[in-house]
Amino acid sequence: MANEGYGVLVGWRHEEVGGRLILKIESVRSLEQSERHDIDTQHLVMSHNQAAVMANYLFHISRQSPPLMPKRGWLSRWFAGGRS
Repeated sequence: MANEGYGVLVGWRHEEVGGRLILKIESVRSLEQSERHDIDTQHLVMSHNQAAVMANYLFHISRQSPPLMPKRGWLSRWFAGGRS
């Protein structure tokens, strides 16, 4: 059986390697651990599609909406060759 642990999320970062994303999740299990700056790190390798599905899921369960992309101005649309 796999190990299962609980913690409080204190940070995250990512990097892209070979077309995959590596999500680094940082957590602590107790206030004492956080005061010692003893942070646990998990590295999760995922595809861009998995990251998008996870993002959509997190928006859904937190009852939030993804940020709206600003409309592009006529100059950027013109330089993009008509692609919106």
